[in-house]
Amino acid sequence: MAYTVLARRYRSQDFDEVIGQEAIARTLRRAIDTNRVAHAFLFTGTRGVGKTSMARIFAKALNVTPDLKDAEAIGQAIMQGNDIDVIEIDGASNNSVEGARDLIANCIYRPARCPYKIYIIDEVHMLTPQAFNALLKTMEEPPSHVKFVLCTTEPHKVPATIQSRCQRFDFRMIPTLRIADHLRAVLKSEKVKADDRLVLQVARLGHGSMRDALSLLDRLLSEGEKTITVEMLAETLGLPDHTLVHQFVEALADGQPAEALAQMNEMLNRGVSPDQFIEIVIDRFRLLMLACACGIESELLELADDERQEIAAQAERFDAPSLVYMIALLESVQRSIKSSVTGRALLDAAIVRLAMAEKFASAAALLKGGGGGASASPAPAQKKSPQRADATPRLSDLAASAAKTAVPTPARVEQTSSPAVAPVNTDPQAIWKQVVAEAHKNVRLGPVVDALSWDHRLDGPSIALTLGDGSLLAYARTCLGAIEKIFAAAIGRPTRVELVVSTAAESNGKPGNEMATSSADFAEAAQIPIVRKAMELLDARIVDVKPAPRRKPM
Repeated sequence: MAYTVLARRYRSQDFDEVIGQEAIARTLRRAIDTNRVAHAFLFTGTRGVGKTSMARIFAKALNVTPDLKDAEAIGQAIMQGNDIDVIEIDGASNNSVEGARDLIANCIYRPARCPYKIYIIDEVHMLTPQAFNALLKTMEEPPSHVKFVLCTTEPHKVPATIQSRCQRFDFRMIPTLRIADHLRAVLKSEKVKADDRLVLQVARLGHGSMRDALSLLDRLLSEGEKTITVEMLAETLGLPDHTLVHQFVEALADGQPAEALAQMNEMLNRGVSPDQFIEIVIDRFRLLMLACACGIESELLELADDERQEIAAQAERFDAPSLVYMIALLESVQRSIKSSVTGRALLDAAIVRLAMAEKFASAAALLKGGGGGASASPAPAQKKSPQRADATPRLSDLAASAAKTAVPTPARVEQTSSPAVAPVNTDPQAIWKQVVAEAHKNVRLGPVVDALSWDHRLDGPSIALTLGDGSLLAYARTCLGAIEKIFAAAIGRPTRVELVVSTAAESNGKPGNEMATSSADFAEAAQIPIVRKAMELLDARIVDVKPAPRRKPM
């Protein structure tokens, strides 16, 4: 009984040192205590989460017993990978079938000092198919004194026949706060001081890998200083100054592309690569997005108190949709610049686009024919800054307006309905005067309206406008949606506008002998049953008619 208690205490001290994988450690410990240890295990997970360390601890718990002579030395040899009964094999360096056959040949020999001969194969997915086939039979019916522990970061490359003969354990990424706690313990044991902001930043840079975080911390400790700071971290890892990142985001919020480009250029001049710059900015936008979406007290914001308050103040200048768009845009640019010879130009253009978001929305609306009212595609929606009280509406307002009126329409058919407004105006002269005045506020609609004439009739279901300039025919049809909105605002009710092409416009619509599409063509197309049904269901109109392509003879 005393032997069992001592053995369990010895094993627990090792398994308890594993951070972030407590469930796996508990399962393996209980399997040893109840003598239910499988003959093969598969440890999977990303780099630095403890797969090889757990394999060594497991091998030590199996092979090192209290009555074993030189137990302490054997345990140290196992943890260092130097024990003769615990054989560690690198799958990348020993991936041939000859290596697998040597392993099989040595399996028949009993261990020299310990109860089991344990094979730890790291990066097992690097073995060739022939090596896996040679290993398969031994793993299916191994000698009673042999155990296998296979470790891999890519389990999908391990054949199903091998996986089916193993107990699989998936190692999770370690939470940032757990990594930070361990880093504090390491700093305490090394008698080195560091502020909480530094510890959390190093933990985040580990991206769920304890090994990566410890490696970064070791680089800082190698400086030999008794106090390490965020400035030391930035200098050691080549990270930009925190103030530059803050000022860059502030410039975007203020809509100042020149200032944003200047801050970015300063970071690049200090040695930050464009790819690294994008990663840093995306990480900043992620924190702001979480603050907007989840609140500043959310556990997802793994920040020190002073940094949390800074993020909270900056997040008030943005909203979640705009930050989602910014992250997606920068991620797309990051992929593009890797294969482009004009990567800097792409990056500069992306920054200008983010800083001038509302102007890009207006340009998109103009191209759509909306007169600057709404963007045709998703765009960032920044909150209005206190310093920009007189600024134009941000994209959040434009996108919201577009969402209220947007209706999916099929190709070559354009939506025509407009929201109703009151009161109704019945004076044709006043209506046309207001339409012309509003159209001339838009540089793209003015020339079109100047080429149109109206007979001032309001008694029918639609308003017929006659086009006298054939060169504007195609463009005028794309502007009908915007003109209808102007008419609806002037009249005070939803209004359909029909374009009637004069004979002169038809003859001058296209160069050479090609003729513009005539009104008869539109009338004939409108009689096609499927087209008429689409127009009724979607409240739409025909914007162009093209002849069907001729079929080639068989």
